Amino acid sequence: MGPIEGLWASLVVVFILLGVIRGFLKELGLTTVMIVWLFGLDRLLPFLENLVREQSQNPGSFVVRIGLSGETMGTPLWLIFTLITLVVVFIAYQGETLAFEGSAPKGAVGVIYGVVIGAINGYLVCGTLWWLLHHYSYPIRATGLLVPYSPESFLSPAATLIVDQLKLLPLDLLGQGADTSTSYGVLPFLVVTMILLRVVR
Repeated sequence: MGPIEGLWASLVVVFILLGVIRGFLKELGLTTVMIVWLFGLDRLLPFLENLVREQSQNPGSFVVRIGLSGETMGTPLWLIFTLITLVVVFIAYQGETLAFEGSAPKGAVGVIYGVVIGAINGYLVCGTLWWLLHHYSYPIRATGLLVPYSPESFLSPAATLIVDQLKLLPLDLLGQGADTSTSYGVLPFLVVTMILLRVVR
């Protein structure tokens, strides 16, 4: 397929096209849903991971009975949260309940708004999926769906810069990277802002 950053950039372009076709007012509904989901993910991941680690110390626990431990929880948790993210996106696109009211500008201005909001949504959705892959050490690399950059490194220098050095993926940039539940990043502010924008309009 090619380097992962190329795949994700292609997917972002798809969201940009959707933003232009659907219009930015409808796309803002997905933006709101994704920011709320990111906040929930940011809070939930550290809790679940710590719970699995604690329960894996108890031989009779449900976690041990299904074969999970601190070392083996990566793939199941990646799969669960990836599927939930995809369901959230599907529901946000299917429903009209969160579409912002008003009349979209016509002509070039409307297209520009669609491009911008589509790009933001592409960043939020695709960036979250990439973050989950990276957080759980790319559990699908054995399938061949993601091509390693070289025999020595799975990620290209550009991808390494994005995910490890600059930390530009949504949960790292906007939240606290699910490393701890003691900090919040800017996600709570963004959640409140999007809800207020929806109510005010």
